[in-house]
Amino acid sequence: MALRVGVFGAGAIGGYLGIRACAAGATVTLVGRQSLLDHAGHLRAIALDGTEVQPDATLQVSDDPATLHDADVVLVTVKSLATEQAAHTLAEHIGPDTTIISFQNGLHNATRLRDTLGPRVVAGMVSFNVVREQDGACFRQATRGPLVAGTGRGVHAERMRLMADLLGTAGLPLSLRDDIEDVLAGKLLLNLNNGICAATGLTIVASLRSRDARWCLAQCMLEGLATMRRAGRRPANVLGLPPWMVARALLLPNAILLRVAKRMVSADPAARSSTLQDLDAGKPTEIGELNGAIVDLAAAHDVPTPANATVVDVVHQLESQSAPLQFMEPAALRDEIASRRR
Repeated sequence: MALRVGVFGAGAIGGYLGIRACAAGATVTLVGRQSLLDHAGHLRAIALDGTEVQPDATLQVSDDPATLHDADVVLVTVKSLATEQAAHTLAEHIGPDTTIISFQNGLHNATRLRDTLGPRVVAGMVSFNVVREQDGACFRQATRGPLVAGTGRGVHAERMRLMADLLGTAGLPLSLRDDIEDVLAGKLLLNLNNGICAATGLTIVASLRSRDARWCLAQCMLEGLATMRRAGRRPANVLGLPPWMVARALLLPNAILLRVAKRMVSADPAARSSTLQDLDAGKPTEIGELNGAIVDLAAAHDVPTPANATVVDVVHQLESQSAPLQFMEPAALRDEIASRRR
Protein backbone atom coordinates (compact mmCIF):
# COMPACT_ATOMS: atom_id res chain seq x y z
CA MET A 1 0.00 0.00 0.00
CA ALA A 2 1.27 3.51 -0.85
CA LEU A 3 2.59 5.56 2.03
CA ARG A 4 -0.05 8.07 3.12
CA VAL A 5 1.58 11.47 3.53
CA GLY A 6 -0.04 14.64 4.79
CA VAL A 7 1.38 18.16 4.64
CA PHE A 8 0.13 20.61 7.23
CA GLY A 9 0.76 24.21 6.23
CA ALA A 10 1.40 23.57 2.55
CA GLY A 11 3.07 26.79 1.48
CA ALA A 12 6.15 26.91 -0.75
CA ILE A 13 8.18 24.18 0.97
CA GLY A 14 5.24 21.99 1.94
CA GLY A 15 3.59 22.25 -1.45
CA TYR A 16 6.81 21.36 -3.23
CA LEU A 17 7.59 18.35 -1.04
CA GLY A 18 4.01 17.10 -1.25
CA ILE A 19 3.85 17.33 -5.03
CA ARG A 20 7.19 15.57 -5.42
CA ALA A 21 6.12 12.81 -2.99
CA CYS A 22 2.81 12.36 -4.80
CA ALA A 23 4.56 12.06 -8.16
CA ALA A 24 6.74 9.32 -6.65
CA GLY A 25 3.77 7.19 -5.64
CA ALA A 26 2.63 8.36 -2.21
CA THR A 27 -0.99 9.11 -1.38
CA VAL A 28 -0.71 12.80 -0.49
CA THR A 29 -3.03 15.33 1.15
CA LEU A 30 -2.01 18.99 1.21
CA VAL A 31 -3.64 21.13 3.87
CA GLY A 32 -3.20 24.83 3.26
CA ARG A 33 -4.85 28.19 2.70
CA GLN A 34 -7.61 29.08 0.24
CA SER A 35 -5.00 30.21 -2.27
CA LEU A 36 -3.85 26.59 -2.49
CA LEU A 37 -7.38 25.29 -2.96
CA ASP A 38 -7.94 27.81 -5.73
CA HIS A 39 -5.32 26.00 -7.81
CA ALA A 40 -6.22 22.40 -6.96
CA GLY A 41 -6.01 20.32 -10.10
CA HIS A 42 -3.31 22.53 -11.61
CA LEU A 43 -0.50 22.19 -9.05
CA ARG A 44 2.96 21.28 -10.27
CA ALA A 45 6.59 21.45 -9.19
CA ILE A 46 9.74 22.41 -11.02
CA ALA A 47 12.94 20.68 -9.91
CA LEU A 48 16.25 22.47 -9.66
CA ASP A 49 17.29 21.17 -13.09
CA GLY A 50 14.15 22.66 -14.64
CA THR A 51 12.20 19.41 -14.94
CA GLU A 52 8.46 19.91 -14.46
CA VAL A 53 6.86 17.39 -12.11
CA GLN A 54 3.14 16.68 -12.19
CA PRO A 55 1.50 15.07 -9.13
CA ASP A 56 -0.61 11.96 -9.44
CA ALA A 57 -4.32 12.61 -10.01
CA THR A 58 -5.00 11.30 -6.49
CA LEU A 59 -3.47 14.41 -4.88
CA GLN A 60 -5.94 15.81 -2.37
CA VAL A 61 -5.98 19.51 -1.47
CA SER A 62 -7.93 20.80 1.51
CA ASP A 63 -8.14 23.47 4.18
CA ASP A 64 -9.55 20.95 6.68
CA PRO A 65 -6.99 19.28 8.99
CA ALA A 66 -9.45 16.43 9.55
CA THR A 67 -8.45 15.14 6.10
CA LEU A 68 -5.14 14.07 7.68
CA HIS A 69 -6.82 11.56 10.01
CA ASP A 70 -5.44 8.45 8.28
CA ALA A 71 -1.99 9.77 7.33
CA ASP A 72 1.02 7.59 8.14
CA VAL A 73 3.32 10.62 8.10
CA VAL A 74 2.54 14.33 8.41
CA LEU A 75 5.05 16.96 7.34
CA VAL A 76 4.66 20.16 9.34
CA THR A 77 5.75 23.17 7.29
CA VAL A 78 3.96 26.06 9.00
CA LYS A 79 5.83 29.20 10.00
CA SER A 80 7.35 29.17 13.47
CA LEU A 81 4.77 31.57 14.90
CA ALA A 82 2.07 28.99 14.10
CA THR A 83 3.83 25.93 15.55
CA GLU A 84 2.03 25.70 18.89
CA GLN A 85 -1.38 26.11 17.29
CA ALA A 86 -0.43 23.52 14.67
CA ALA A 87 0.45 21.05 17.43
CA HIS A 88 -2.95 21.44 19.11
CA THR A 89 -4.79 21.20 15.80
CA LEU A 90 -2.97 18.04 14.78
CA ALA A 91 -3.57 16.47 18.20
CA GLU A 92 -7.30 16.76 17.52
CA HIS A 93 -7.27 15.27 14.03
CA ILE A 94 -4.50 12.72 13.45
CA GLY A 95 -4.03 9.20 14.74
CA PRO A 96 -2.03 8.52 17.92
CA ASP A 97 0.74 6.74 15.99
CA THR A 98 1.12 9.12 13.07
CA THR A 99 4.74 10.09 12.48
CA ILE A 100 5.31 13.85 12.37
CA ILE A 101 8.28 15.52 10.69
CA SER A 102 9.01 19.17 11.41
CA PHE A 103 10.45 20.67 8.22
CA GLN A 104 10.67 24.18 9.69
CA ASN A 105 13.26 26.88 10.29
CA GLY A 106 14.98 27.42 13.62
CA LEU A 107 16.13 25.27 16.52
CA HIS A 108 13.01 24.81 18.60
CA ASN A 109 10.00 23.90 16.46
CA ALA A 110 10.31 20.13 16.83
CA THR A 111 10.53 20.59 20.61
CA ARG A 112 7.41 22.77 20.59
CA LEU A 113 5.54 20.13 18.63
CA ARG A 114 6.74 17.39 21.02
CA ASP A 115 5.37 19.31 24.00
CA THR A 116 1.90 18.47 22.70
CA LEU A 117 2.41 15.51 20.35
CA GLY A 118 5.11 13.54 22.13
CA PRO A 119 8.27 11.74 20.94
CA ARG A 120 6.81 10.76 17.57
CA VAL A 121 7.90 14.19 16.30
CA VAL A 122 11.09 14.00 14.23
CA ALA A 123 13.14 17.12 13.52
CA GLY A 124 14.00 17.80 9.90
CA MET A 125 15.77 20.34 7.70
CA VAL A 126 15.12 21.63 4.20
CA SER A 127 18.22 23.56 3.17
CA PHE A 128 17.03 24.64 -0.27
CA ASN A 129 14.78 27.53 -1.21
CA VAL A 130 11.41 27.10 -2.95
CA VAL A 131 9.53 29.88 -4.73
CA ARG A 132 5.83 29.81 -5.39
CA GLU A 133 5.38 31.33 -8.82
CA GLN A 134 2.99 34.21 -9.44
CA ASP A 135 0.44 31.90 -11.05
CA GLY A 136 0.01 30.31 -7.60
CA ALA A 137 0.04 26.76 -8.96
CA CYS A 138 3.75 26.19 -9.53
CA PHE A 139 6.36 25.49 -6.84
CA ARG A 140 9.92 25.90 -8.06
CA GLN A 141 13.11 24.83 -6.31
CA ALA A 142 15.46 27.80 -6.59
CA THR A 143 18.62 26.76 -4.72
CA ARG A 144 20.44 23.52 -4.04
CA GLY A 145 20.99 21.86 -0.69
CA PRO A 146 20.37 18.66 1.26
CA LEU A 147 17.18 17.36 2.84
CA VAL A 148 17.87 15.90 6.30
CA ALA A 149 15.83 14.47 9.18
CA GLY A 150 16.27 12.50 12.37
CA THR A 151 15.98 8.74 12.50
CA GLY A 152 12.94 8.34 14.76
CA ARG A 153 12.29 5.44 17.10
CA GLY A 154 10.25 2.24 16.87
CA VAL A 155 7.51 2.38 14.25
CA HIS A 156 8.54 5.94 13.48
CA ALA A 157 12.04 4.78 12.54
CA GLU A 158 10.51 2.44 9.96
CA ARG A 159 8.31 5.25 8.64
CA MET A 160 11.35 7.51 8.33
CA ARG A 161 13.09 4.84 6.27
CA LEU A 162 10.01 4.60 4.05
CA MET A 163 9.99 8.39 3.64
CA ALA A 164 13.68 8.31 2.71
CA ASP A 165 12.96 5.63 0.09
CA LEU A 166 9.99 7.60 -1.24
CA LEU A 167 11.79 10.92 -1.51
CA GLY A 168 14.82 9.22 -2.99
CA THR A 169 12.54 7.83 -5.72
CA ALA A 170 11.24 11.38 -6.17
CA GLY A 171 14.76 12.66 -6.76
CA LEU A 172 14.98 14.36 -3.36
CA PRO A 173 17.39 12.24 -1.30
CA LEU A 174 16.51 12.39 2.41
CA SER A 175 19.46 11.76 4.72
CA LEU A 176 18.53 10.31 8.14
CA ARG A 177 20.93 11.32 10.90
CA ASP A 178 21.22 10.77 14.63
CA ASP A 179 22.86 14.19 15.03
CA ILE A 180 19.92 16.12 13.62
CA GLU A 181 20.14 18.76 16.38
CA ASP A 182 23.69 19.56 15.28
CA VAL A 183 22.47 19.71 11.67
CA LEU A 184 19.76 22.19 12.66
CA ALA A 185 22.38 24.33 14.39
CA GLY A 186 24.51 24.28 11.27
CA LYS A 187 21.55 25.21 9.10
CA LEU A 188 20.63 28.09 11.40
CA LEU A 189 24.05 29.61 10.87
CA LEU A 190 23.52 29.55 7.09
CA ASN A 191 19.93 30.75 7.49
CA LEU A 192 21.20 33.95 9.09
CA ASN A 193 21.41 35.21 5.50
CA ASN A 194 17.59 35.26 5.54
CA GLY A 195 17.86 38.27 7.81
CA ILE A 196 20.51 39.96 5.67
CA CYS A 197 18.34 39.54 2.57
CA ALA A 198 15.28 40.84 4.41
CA ALA A 199 17.10 43.87 5.80
CA THR A 200 18.58 44.84 2.43
CA GLY A 201 15.87 43.62 0.03
CA LEU A 202 18.47 41.65 -1.92
CA THR A 203 17.89 38.31 -3.62
CA ILE A 204 19.96 35.40 -2.32
CA VAL A 205 22.41 35.59 -5.21
CA ALA A 206 22.70 39.38 -5.00
CA SER A 207 23.41 39.19 -1.27
CA LEU A 208 26.25 36.73 -1.85
CA ARG A 209 27.67 38.83 -4.67
CA SER A 210 27.68 41.95 -2.49
CA ARG A 211 30.87 42.17 -0.45
CA ASP A 212 29.18 44.40 2.13
CA ALA A 213 26.25 42.01 2.55
CA ARG A 214 28.65 39.06 2.81
CA TRP A 215 30.61 40.91 5.49
CA CYS A 216 27.39 41.36 7.46
CA LEU A 217 26.54 37.67 7.09
CA ALA A 218 30.05 36.64 8.14
CA GLN A 219 29.75 38.72 11.33
CA CYS A 220 26.36 37.16 12.09
CA MET A 221 27.75 33.66 11.54
CA LEU A 222 30.86 34.28 13.65
CA GLU A 223 28.67 35.58 16.48
CA GLY A 224 26.49 32.49 16.08
CA LEU A 225 29.50 30.19 16.22
CA ALA A 226 30.83 31.88 19.37
CA THR A 227 27.40 31.66 20.97
CA MET A 228 26.94 27.99 20.12
CA ARG A 229 30.38 27.11 21.42
CA ARG A 230 29.58 28.84 24.71
CA ALA A 231 26.23 26.99 24.85
CA GLY A 232 27.89 23.61 24.19
CA ARG A 233 26.41 23.11 20.72
CA ARG A 234 28.37 21.64 17.81
CA PRO A 235 26.88 22.83 14.52
CA ALA A 236 27.32 20.29 11.73
CA ASN A 237 28.42 20.86 8.15
CA VAL A 238 25.44 21.46 5.85
CA LEU A 239 27.02 22.45 2.54
CA GLY A 240 30.11 20.28 2.82
CA LEU A 241 32.21 22.95 4.56
CA PRO A 242 32.51 23.63 8.31
CA PRO A 243 30.47 26.71 9.29
CA TRP A 244 33.59 28.57 10.44
CA MET A 245 35.14 28.04 7.02
CA VAL A 246 32.00 29.33 5.28
CA ALA A 247 32.08 32.45 7.48
CA ARG A 248 35.72 33.10 6.64
CA ALA A 249 35.15 32.45 2.93
CA LEU A 250 32.47 35.14 2.89
CA LEU A 251 35.16 37.72 3.62
CA LEU A 252 37.11 36.86 0.46
CA PRO A 253 37.06 39.19 -2.57
CA ASN A 254 34.42 38.37 -5.19
CA ALA A 255 36.87 36.93 -7.72
CA ILE A 256 38.23 34.43 -5.21
CA LEU A 257 34.90 33.59 -3.57
CA LEU A 258 33.16 32.85 -6.86
CA ARG A 259 35.98 30.49 -7.80
CA VAL A 260 36.50 28.55 -4.56
CA ALA A 261 32.97 28.61 -3.11
CA LYS A 262 30.72 28.29 -6.16
CA ARG A 263 28.13 26.23 -4.26
CA MET A 264 27.28 29.21 -2.07
CA VAL A 265 26.25 31.34 -5.03
CA SER A 266 24.65 28.63 -7.17
CA ALA A 267 21.02 29.69 -7.14
CA ASP A 268 18.28 31.11 -9.31
CA PRO A 269 19.09 34.84 -9.62
CA ALA A 270 15.48 35.69 -8.72
CA ALA A 271 15.33 33.52 -5.58
CA ARG A 272 14.31 35.52 -2.51
CA SER A 273 14.75 34.33 1.05
CA SER A 274 11.65 33.18 2.90
CA THR A 275 11.98 36.11 5.32
CA LEU A 276 12.07 38.59 2.46
CA GLN A 277 9.09 36.84 0.85
CA ASP A 278 7.17 37.36 4.11
CA LEU A 279 8.00 41.07 4.07
CA ASP A 280 6.92 41.26 0.43
CA ALA A 281 3.57 39.74 1.42
CA GLY A 282 3.11 41.98 4.47
CA LYS A 283 3.32 39.01 6.84
CA PRO A 284 5.14 38.69 10.19
CA THR A 285 8.56 37.15 9.62
CA GLU A 286 10.48 34.36 11.37
CA ILE A 287 13.37 36.68 12.22
CA GLY A 288 12.98 35.77 15.89
CA GLU A 289 13.71 32.13 15.05
CA LEU A 290 16.73 33.04 12.92
CA ASN A 291 19.01 35.93 13.89
CA GLY A 292 16.80 36.43 16.93
CA ALA A 293 17.55 32.89 18.10
CA ILE A 294 21.26 33.76 18.20
CA VAL A 295 20.55 36.96 20.13
CA ASP A 296 18.42 35.10 22.69
CA LEU A 297 20.89 32.23 23.13
CA ALA A 298 23.78 34.68 23.42
CA ALA A 299 22.00 36.66 26.13
CA ALA A 300 21.83 33.51 28.23
CA HIS A 301 25.57 32.95 27.85
CA ASP A 302 26.88 36.53 28.00
CA VAL A 303 28.06 36.70 24.38
CA PRO A 304 27.78 40.03 22.51
CA THR A 305 25.84 39.84 19.22
CA PRO A 306 25.70 43.36 17.71
CA ALA A 307 25.45 42.07 14.12
CA ASN A 308 22.51 39.78 14.71
CA ALA A 309 20.79 42.30 16.98
CA THR A 310 21.12 44.95 14.27
CA VAL A 311 19.57 42.66 11.65
CA VAL A 312 16.68 41.79 13.99
CA ASP A 313 16.01 45.47 14.69
CA VAL A 314 16.05 46.42 11.00
CA VAL A 315 13.71 43.59 10.00
CA HIS A 316 11.27 44.45 12.81
CA GLN A 317 11.26 48.04 11.58
CA LEU A 318 10.46 46.83 8.07
CA GLU A 319 7.62 44.67 9.41
CA SER A 320 5.96 47.81 10.73
CA GLN A 321 6.23 49.72 7.43
CA SER A 322 3.74 50.00 4.61
CA ALA A 323 4.78 49.34 1.02
CA PRO A 324 7.04 50.37 -0.57
CA LEU A 325 9.48 49.16 2.08
CA GLN A 326 12.59 51.23 2.79
CA PHE A 327 15.31 48.57 2.75
CA MET A 328 18.79 49.34 4.04
CA GLU A 329 21.70 49.45 1.61
CA PRO A 330 24.29 46.73 2.37
CA ALA A 331 26.98 49.34 3.04
CA ALA A 332 24.69 51.15 5.48
CA LEU A 333 23.89 47.87 7.26
CA ARG A 334 27.62 47.18 7.52
CA ASP A 335 28.24 50.64 8.96
CA GLU A 336 25.44 50.19 11.52
CA ILE A 337 26.83 46.84 12.65
CA ALA A 338 30.35 48.28 12.87
CA SER A 339 29.10 51.21 14.95
CA ARG A 340 27.38 48.90 17.43
CA ARG A 341 30.56 46.87 17.82
CA ARG A 342 32.58 49.86 19.04
